[in-house]
Amino acid sequence: MDEDFTERLFTHFVGGAWRAPFGTRAMPVTLQDGHVVGQVIAAEQADITRLCRTMRGADPAARTRFAALIARAADDLAQALAAQGVDVGQTAIAAMSAGICHDPCTGGDPVCLCASVGHHAALFGRHLGAAVSRGGVYCPPPNEVLFATLVAGLAAHADLPPGAFNLLHGDNAQTKALLARAGVPCL
Repeated sequence: MDEDFTERLFTHFVGGAWRAPFGTRAMPVTLQDGHVVGQVIAAEQADITRLCRTMRGADPAARTRFAALIARAADDLAQALAAQGVDVGQTAIAAMSAGICHDPCTGGDPVCLCASVGHHAALFGRHLGAAVSRGGVYCPPPNEVLFATLVAGLAAHADLPPGAFNLLHGDNAQTKALLARAGVPCL
């Protein structure tokens, strides 16, 4: 992993930019073999407040650009998941990419995606597409942090509207509760 990528593990992706978290609670990022490769900082209330000010949806053309970047990065994304013990392969990433464009809706209330890509990649892709169309935040499980950080990097290059895709790290139960209090439901 390059230095820039490792540094991104310390940040959240909010409003189209990498942002320093307000919280201080560090959580280790481990590979499948137990090797620690970095840490993430768990989102806290101030992070949720900043997030809610920036969330807005993307149109179908923007989601198509995002899906195309994910399809081109399928090998890297599959390797990131495998490194943390989630074996889905390139075919599943292609299904995820296709799913991003599945939701014909644009707009609606912002949502949180707390699901795992490892359970059903195509369904995850549809949920990701729905989140991006409304203004969404991805709160990955601990074993998908490397994957999530790569996806956020792709979102940064997809020319999505700032706030269409956001990434917050943290304890999923705590993060879901903070988002629910802010009126952002989880898919």
